[in-house]
Amino acid sequence: MRPPLLFLVAALALSACAPAVQGAQGVQSSATSTSPAGPSASPSSVAEPSLSPTPNPSASASPSTLLSPSPTPPANAAVLGGPAPVGSFVLGDSVILSPRVAPVLSAYGYPVVGLVGQSASETYLRTHLSSPEAQAAPAWVIELGTNNSGDATTVAKVAEWVDLIDSLRTPGAKQKVFWVTPHRAAAYRGGSSEYTLEAVNLELARVAGEHRWLRLIDFDAIAAANPTWFDEDNAMHLHPDEQGQAALVALIVGEDPVAASEPAPIITAMPTAQPEVVEPSELPVFDNSVQ
Repeated sequence: MRPPLLFLVAALALSACAPAVQGAQGVQSSATSTSPAGPSASPSSVAEPSLSPTPNPSASASPSTLLSPSPTPPANAAVLGGPAPVGSFVLGDSVILSPRVAPVLSAYGYPVVGLVGQSASETYLRTHLSSPEAQAAPAWVIELGTNNSGDATTVAKVAEWVDLIDSLRTPGAKQKVFWVTPHRAAAYRGGSSEYTLEAVNLELARVAGEHRWLRLIDFDAIAAANPTWFDEDNAMHLHPDEQGQAALVALIVGEDPVAASEPAPIITAMPTAQPEVVEPSELPVFDNSVQ
């Protein structure tokens, strides 16, 4: 009778150990199922996207790599626009005539008209937006305001300029208009250094919010985040360097622009003719006596 009793005791011991072994295996299986499937799932191996500008952009760099984020979002993001469609008529000042701006825009099919030292004015806008080239263009890009003072008088004229532009849009076509927000660096030295352009840009944003056809290309925000762009302009700290110029082009043409079959024209505008001043001695004399 002893052998059967020994076998019975052994069987009972094995049956008691089985659940514990199965439980341990279950824990190990559960731990395995929650572990990462491989190295690609490790958080340390996932690269975060970089938003900083390329330190030394090459000519082949994508325009998007030249842009850095705005330090603060614009007050009214709904007024921001761009890129401007290919063939847009670009009107500006010396910034648009920069060696890495106008020729590049031309190569992408954007006709450019600019004048060194030109400010935004009714005469300049009317003269060139009424031209056949502007009237035939699908949209307009306005790069003006850098040479305006930024005082209360300038701010008050913004709405007048926008109304004038609206009246000049081609009937039946009604071009969309993109205004590049002007920028003067904090280190700017010039005749208007007592004023910033902050109030002008705020007024542009306000007016753009009232017109669906007007959008802002916010160069001011990007330039403000990159003040060193203006260090090479030792005289005034007004004109951007090559990287700043590339960023301005990228804002206008967008990502992956395609070279045009032939360059668009670049025109250096002539200064607006001033009305002739007639000396008092040369004034005509009218005989108003009753005959």
